[in-house]
Amino acid sequence: MSAAAVPAAVGRRFLLTGLASLGLLRATGARASTPPEDRAFAILRKDEEIGRHIVTFAASAKGLTVRHDIDVTVTLAFVPLYRYRQAGEDLWREGKLVASDVETDDNGERTSVRIRERAGRLACEGPRGVVEAALGTMTDLSYWNVAILRQRRLIDSQLGELAPLAMGGGVLETIEVRGRPITARRWQMNPEGSRGGEVWYDEAGRIVKAIVRTRGEVLDYRLL
Repeated sequence: MSAAAVPAAVGRRFLLTGLASLGLLRATGARASTPPEDRAFAILRKDEEIGRHIVTFAASAKGLTVRHDIDVTVTLAFVPLYRYRQAGEDLWREGKLVASDVETDDNGERTSVRIRERAGRLACEGPRGVVEAALGTMTDLSYWNVAILRQRRLIDSQLGELAPLAMGGGVLETIEVRGRPITARRWQMNPEGSRGGEVWYDEAGRIVKAIVRTRGEVLDYRLL
């Protein structure tokens, strides 16, 4: 791909809504007193690592805190063409998201999103204003929770807006993770949309692999 084509292909939606974040935990884990182990994914484009997504978990009396750090850089001949940074911290109680703070730097364009539970709903404050969502709605930093398969809308962690989500499939496959074969179910994300991909959950309900297809690009998320 030419240098001129790279920025268009890796712009605002370079990371598919919902896949800007990845982590590992079964759906009931957000209620557990013992947090899951921290995880990390390498993000590859054309078999070249362009970034990582680190997910850390901590349990306290307040609930389960989930932190995300995403760092992506696309280069050409060692010259950075595109950079994406996102840092988020979510608070979950009884399996539901109740608070989130996310800071994003999308190639120099900075945005902040703040989500809080208010009167049994979620108030989402982003760069384009405030929207409300039902309590139980997740953000696109929630693929660590396999219950996301039942979601029909997600909160965009970069803009604070609601976006549709369609999940289908659930085909049982054998895939390679960390150099060994495992059994996992493959789900399709937004199969009818212009942006989509696949995500695999193992028998414990943990996400172990993902592929994102958007704007002609294919991104491979590999568990480290």
